Order: sequence, then C-alpha cells, then structure tokens
Amino acid sequence: MATAVLVVVGLGFGLYAAVSGATLRTEPVGPAGAPAVPAPAAPAWAPVGRPGPALTVPAADLTASLVCTRGQADRDTVLLLSGTGADPDTAFRWGLRPLLAAQGFPTCLSTAPDANTGDVARRAEYVVHAIRTIADRTGRKVAVVGHSQGGMVPRWALRFWPDVRDRVSDLVALGPTNAGSDALRAGCAQGCSAALWQQSSGSRFEEALNSERRTFAGVDYTVVVSTGDTVVTPVPQASALPAEPGGGAVAGNGAIAVQDVCPGRAVEHGPLGLSDAVSFALVVDALRNPGPADPARIAASTCTRTQAQGITAAELRQGTAAVDRAVARSAATAMVLPAEPDLPCYTRPTPC
Repeated sequence: MATAVLVVVGLGFGLYAAVSGATLRTEPVGPAGAPAVPAPAAPAWAPVGRPGPALTVPAADLTASLVCTRGQADRDTVLLLSGTGADPDTAFRWGLRPLLAAQGFPTCLSTAPDANTGDVARRAEYVVHAIRTIADRTGRKVAVVGHSQGGMVPRWALRFWPDVRDRVSDLVALGPTNAGSDALRAGCAQGCSAALWQQSSGSRFEEALNSERRTFAGVDYTVVVSTGDTVVTPVPQASALPAEPGGGAVAGNGAIAVQDVCPGRAVEHGPLGLSDAVSFALVVDALRNPGPADPARIAASTCTRTQAQGITAAELRQGTAAVDRAVARSAATAMVLPAEPDLPCYTRPTPC
C-alpha cells in the first residue's frame, strides 16, 4: 500500500489539507484556531526502572558458565568478559587475569556459548547471573572489565535488569561497541552472525541499549579506545559514553584514548583489550582508585612498553596466536543471518 502524502498549509483561521490517496485528516484546534498541544509521544522502550525479566537460560548452564579465582578479601571481584569470537579463558589467561591476580584482585570468567557470536541479549543473561552470584558470594560489589562486545554487554544487563546496578562498582570497557561500529555494518553486507549484526551501527539492538539512559548512578565508567582501532569505528564515537545528569561518573570526555597518555602510540583493536600496557594500566587505575580511571595517574614509563608488564614475548606470541585461531574458528562455524535478529519482548514499553 502506497504511503499517503499530506501537506498542510495555514490559510486564515483554518487549515487547508492537500491529500493524495488518503482520507482527509485535520488537526484539532485550540482556542482562537491555534493548534492543540500534541499528546506526548508514547514511549518506545521499556522504562529503566521496570524489574528485569526472568532468566531463560537453564540454571545448570548458568552455574557452569562461571569460574572464579580467589584474591584479597578487601578487593572487589573482577568479572572478565571477552569479545566476539573468543572465550574469556583464551582471551585473558595470559594477560589481564594474571595481571589482576598479581594486584590482589579475585577474578571470574563468564563463558557464554558459541564464542559470543550468538544473540548478545541472551549472553546478557549469563552476565546478570554472574554479577548476582559474585555479589551474593562476596558481599561486595563487582567490578566488570570487558573487551569489545564484552565491554558493551554488561550495559545491556544494567539497562534491563535494574537490580544489578547496585551490585556493580566499575565498568571498564576496552574498545567497546557502545554505539555500533561502521566497520561491522559494512562487513555484514552479505550476512553475518547475530552478534555482529547487533554491534553494527544503526542496529535496533544499539538503539535499545542506549534508550532512556546510558549510565547509572553508583557505577564508575571507564571507556578506553585507540585511534588506531579499525574494527570499532569511528573512534571514539562508536565507543564513548557521554556524561548524563543523574548518571554514573564517566572518565574523560566519554572515553580515554591510549594516545591521550602516549601520543602517537599505535594500538589496534585486539591488543587494546588483550595485551597493551597503557590500556591495562588504565584498568588497574580504575579498579584501585575511587571513580573512573585518570590518565594523569599513569606513569610515563608505561609508554616505553608495548605489552603489559608481566607478559613475556613468548606469552604474547602464543596468546595472540590462540586468540587468532579461536576467532577464525568461530567465524567459520558461526550461524550467518541475513538480517539482525528480533529484540527480546522485554525491551518493549509494555511487559510481555
């Protein structure tokens, strides 16, 4: 059915409507012929305070997905979340996890199916379970550190499960797909996995993620980016989180670039979350201090190192190769969809 065209022109005290292919519809008028105040637009998304939906992932799968190590009792446990194509053990066992353990932080890994190539909204249920479980076990808040998709998916949990907001102290995101990537959109032209569709610029998933409110009071947000990132583009717009009245504290002007700390530093998307000395220093700074990370606290000597201190050249080679193999394997086996999957019904303004 063709869309009708309606042109309305003011004429004296009335309205003249030129209509093509449609039934005449005039606007209601108020006193003295003035147009009436339009009714407020209906909300497009779920209210931010509505209780989150029940988890649909089987309880046994949720339990099996979470693996933790111990650390100092006075430190928040760090939940590590990997990006699309690699599980967290492959991504972090040779980099972030031992680094944080050396700093006394207990860590947990949340492993979702299919190397995070499936529906990100479903993965968020694993994150909700992990945050609830860790907070209940420790009696402390949880610090979340994620790379790429892993830096974005906890925001979905915070947006649609309000009870987790009081359980999270920090969200440190390394190259996150917070607003969708132009590069991923271009890569999906011939179809791609659910997760890549959802992380593409202009996706309905990203629209829902950023609806109503992007940050929540009580959570400190640190977004770390690199101007050399060619996967999550454009930089920093695809990743940055603007400060909002009544929202959480946000580092920098929405994001900290490693080049703000070390001008001219060359860092691609993968190393940004897996090995880079500057991004790891910002992670530790955010976790050890009140509020988000502050680039002024990063030692100048950090700029002299490529990989974070404690990662040997052999570990860097082996760890990078393992991640590359995992990403290649998941790319070959992931289900390819011709379009973005539908959003869960709990994102709608009225409950399911």
